[in-house]
Amino acid sequence: MDAEIVYFDSSVPKVLVSQILRPLWKNIVFSALGPVVHKKNYSFTIESPDEVLTETLRGGVCGTDLHLIALDFALDVSPTIVPTPSPRHMGHECVAEITEIGKNVSELKVGDRVIVQKGPSCFLHQPDNLCPRCKEGDFWLCELAGKYSEYTEYDAAGGWGTGFRYHKNQLFVLPEKITSDQALLIEPLSCSLRGVLRALPKKGDYILIIGAGTIGLSTLTCLKALQPDANVIILAKYDFQAEMAKKLGASEVLSGKDVETYLVEKTKSVMYKGFFGNKTFIGGFDVIYDCVGTAMTIQNSLRWTKAKGKVMVLGIDLKQGKLDYTPVWY
Repeated sequence: MDAEIVYFDSSVPKVLVSQILRPLWKNIVFSALGPVVHKKNYSFTIESPDEVLTETLRGGVCGTDLHLIALDFALDVSPTIVPTPSPRHMGHECVAEITEIGKNVSELKVGDRVIVQKGPSCFLHQPDNLCPRCKEGDFWLCELAGKYSEYTEYDAAGGWGTGFRYHKNQLFVLPEKITSDQALLIEPLSCSLRGVLRALPKKGDYILIIGAGTIGLSTLTCLKALQPDANVIILAKYDFQAEMAKKLGASEVLSGKDVETYLVEKTKSVMYKGFFGNKTFIGGFDVIYDCVGTAMTIQNSLRWTKAKGKVMVLGIDLKQGKLDYTPVWY
């Protein structure tokens, strides 16, 4: 099978040169010098009896993809240290149709619409001898992921290509009643659902969601389904995000400058001002879901959450940052 593909070449020289020159040449990331590569006539064949070939129906754009394209990441953070496949195919939010199956594949058939579980794991390579995390079903936390990601393309997933090769254990058949457009949101929605289930609020709790992008709005959706009687406040940056948050049932939509007023007036938190503009709040939200994940939003989350409250970090920033962690123990 020949396909058009898009992949990210994570070689250090390409990334560094592109980061240096990008202020002068915005589109360098897509040039011959840049790390984002578009290829035609890239050949996929079934190399293992457990593999499947697919035609891509939908490919989503994750915030992490945008960080890669913008070269908005550092080379010394955790994801860049763990071995990754080369090339690293882009597009991990995928809906595909199976076009060919290996001889050991009995659970799937040609024509099935499927979604993809991204990530290397021993579940794909040694299903009879799983690591502790894969035994628990947490394939994403596989303790052998680094070993397998060095030589497999499975980690990357290929939703930005016209076709791709997957391991049969990565694929889940879609019910007919779920459209391909709906299915495209399963991956981000599952991330939010997992976070909400790990910090499920109680009736009447004051909840803050920081960020109203795809993950923030998915978190709002999950909260309204699982605990409709909580007061869910969301922090939105753009007007279109605020409009969508209201449609999805947010109790209130705030901008960044409104949070402190809300804390004092609604949650009865007490604010204390310290040196260099630092502020501490005693009392605050019962649970905060940080769907941005920068050092600043995590720092604010720790200050805005009441004692014995919960902070669930669902967003990711691909850079290291300074963090005042004293609210954790204070």
